[in-house]
Amino acid sequence: MNLFRSTAPSDANVDGAPGADAYVKGQRDAHAADRSTLNERNSAVREAYDRGRRDERARRPRRHSAPFFTFIVLVAALVGVGAIYLGVSQGSFGRGGQVVDQKLAGVAQPATQATRSAADRAADALQNAGQRIKQTAGDTNTASSGG
Repeated sequence: MNLFRSTAPSDANVDGAPGADAYVKGQRDAHAADRSTLNERNSAVREAYDRGRRDERARRPRRHSAPFFTFIVLVAALVGVGAIYLGVSQGSFGRGGQVVDQKLAGVAQPATQATRSAADRAADALQNAGQRIKQTAGDTNTASSGG
């Protein structure tokens, strides 16, 4: 006795039984109809799902500012963690604040000097460019009037 053997008639006519071919053909037709009904149902479900997603997107427009606010909250959280760390490591929040002020003063002075020197160089370059334009314009005017 084989439990894994199919009891349905195969493609061949079993023991010459009349109608076995018709039975197999009917089974194939039923499976094909089931598959087409299943495919139709799946496509209908997919269309309904897609329609629902479109409707939901239309109802709630996407806001592009969420990443910006997330970044701001993250920076604020990091600053808060840093302040708590300084307060604990220095013994009080007052001394932690003094450490922050000293660090900011140490960074601000070189940054101010760098900014001033960059502005001075830009002003010198602009003045030199203006002088060159005046010289070029003056050479053009004397050449055209002297001719």
